[in-house]
Amino acid sequence: MTEYQMGGGLKLLTALDKTQAFSEFLKNRLVRALEAEDPTELHYLLAQLDDYHSYMWRYHKKLQAERGDRANLPG
Repeated sequence: MTEYQMGGGLKLLTALDKTQAFSEFLKNRLVRALEAEDPTELHYLLAQLDDYHSYMWRYHKKLQAERGDRANLPG
């Protein structure tokens, strides 16, 4: 089973790897936790989701600092 690794460097390949690993991790564990109605496992998965969310926000802030806000570019 694929395990999700918390934390990590803020770079494109790490973000892509983290996203792929998290997708596989959830696919393998979330359905089982929901079907089993297991509050402990669901709590664990929510903690992993929180870590992924935090990581992606840190990556977003890094990109925005490096590249600026591209939403306001023409075209």
